[in-house]
Amino acid sequence: MELIAFQASPSLPKEGLPYWIFWLLLCLIVLLLFFIFLRDKALRMRLSSFLAGAKRRSILIRLRFKIKKENQKKGDLLQKLGAKAWDEDVAVNGSSHVCAELKALFERKSSFQTEWKSGFAELERLHKKLEDSIRTHVEKINAEKARKQPFDDLMKQKNDEEKALKKVGQDREIERQVDEVRREKEVIQKSIDEFEDRINEIEAEARSQRREIEKETRYWARRKEKIQDRIKDIEAEEEELHISLGEIVEENRVESQALAGLYAQIDDINQRIATLRHRIETLTGV
Repeated sequence: MELIAFQASPSLPKEGLPYWIFWLLLCLIVLLLFFIFLRDKALRMRLSSFLAGAKRRSILIRLRFKIKKENQKKGDLLQKLGAKAWDEDVAVNGSSHVCAELKALFERKSSFQTEWKSGFAELERLHKKLEDSIRTHVEKINAEKARKQPFDDLMKQKNDEEKALKKVGQDREIERQVDEVRREKEVIQKSIDEFEDRINEIEAEARSQRREIEKETRYWARRKEKIQDRIKDIEAEEEELHISLGEIVEENRVESQALAGLYAQIDDINQRIATLRHRIETLTGV
């Protein structure tokens, strides 16, 4: 019984180290590492070199990005320089092949622009044609409806007369009058049907003309869009050739008052690029 009572009694809680001792030991370890760091000169040099290298890499990335932006600006200026030289017909050695290509592109572009204007004019004409067609058919339909309206009114009147006769009673005279009204209604209905047939014919003709005009409009719209795409392709080729011509002009520095301002801007960019490259060489030791 004593054994059972001993086994059933709750176990005593285990005692551990206090938390403040753990933190004290941790602080001592950190302090020890700090003293080791202060005494080890090679470790300090390696850490300093690592941090300096990271800073140097960051600076190099920024400098290369700036050079990229400056080169983009220079490309834009060279394109403007070449375009200006082409417009001003500035003669420069070594540019004959570029000028020949630009002249051929100019002729192709002018031809496509003429086609584009023709397509635009054709679309305007078709738009006006569609509006005229709609207006004409609406007027025709309204005219037929106006001519039909008296017969519609007369038919309504005859329907009212027939209803009124049927309410009076049934005898031979009333039946005769009803038959007479019905014969008149048949004649009126025949006229109404003729008007409605003409209206349906006009509406069918309007739909047919509209489909034809819209089909032709889609054709010219697609043609105009293709011409516009070709013009854009030519303009992209012109920009590349303008850059090539600009590089030739900038290299030869042809005397021209019209180009002086662009020369000055390019010189400024070249100076900035040279400064940035010198900084990169200084950092890399190349």
